[in-house]
Amino acid sequence: MSTNARLFAGLAPKSAYLQAVRLYGDPGHFVRLNLLVLWLAAFALFWVFNPIKALPYPSELWRALGQMWAAPGSQGLVYNTYVTLRLNVVGLLYSTILSLLIAYMSVLPFFRPFNKLVQWLRYIPIIGFNLVFLTLFTIGWPMKVAMLTVGMSFFLVTSMTAVIVSIPRMKFELARVLGYNDLQTFYTVVVRGTGPQMLEVIAQNAAIGWVMITAIETYNRTEGGIGSQIYAYSSVNNLPAVYAYLIVIGVIAVAEDWLFALVKRIVFPYTTVAERA
Repeated sequence: MSTNARLFAGLAPKSAYLQAVRLYGDPGHFVRLNLLVLWLAAFALFWVFNPIKALPYPSELWRALGQMWAAPGSQGLVYNTYVTLRLNVVGLLYSTILSLLIAYMSVLPFFRPFNKLVQWLRYIPIIGFNLVFLTLFTIGWPMKVAMLTVGMSFFLVTSMTAVIVSIPRMKFELARVLGYNDLQTFYTVVVRGTGPQMLEVIAQNAAIGWVMITAIETYNRTEGGIGSQIYAYSSVNNLPAVYAYLIVIGVIAVAEDWLFALVKRIVFPYTTVAERA
């Protein structure tokens, strides 16, 4: 039986499966799909027969999702998911703009000490800036947006600056040889040259926003949100509802990764071609 016939019949050559346990093996799409199904099945079996009492069973989680879906007003699943998702999108947008500006300024020696100071601030918990935010903003939506924007910017600036630093010096020299001035060199080498990497950095650091949001919404529980609901359900030991919201975050995160990948394919199609090659 030929390889194509085996795949059509739902089988794969033994060598394809052996690639799954080799260093940097390439088992192929069909085998990778089988491995995904295998791991999902193993996770499902562990979840159903898990020995961890604190981990809710699937039926309990499904029941909690139904109750939260039917809950009215600010207690509802849809409302709180919308509140948190809006905060995530706005915070990610503002932090991206701010971080790109600070990272791009690092090409000028005058701004490098400021850039380095911003990177150092990522070691300080965002809650440590509460008094500063309370002074500048009223408690509620403005304060939450500010905390998320600043907190994410510390990490985004660090990653974006690393991308800029990794640009080979040869590219700058080539731009000078071609007669580019400083502004043309900056746009061609730094902005256009690092566009795909910057988008990848934003996608990777978007997960940090979800970690921060739960802390921010727990501290500032005005307007609700997933973080405030997790805190409320945890305080009464309603673990199925807590894990239900964690599942919601996971689903949104997967969709967010898919969206970033789609944007990358549309805006920078040549990167997809290079990856396939």
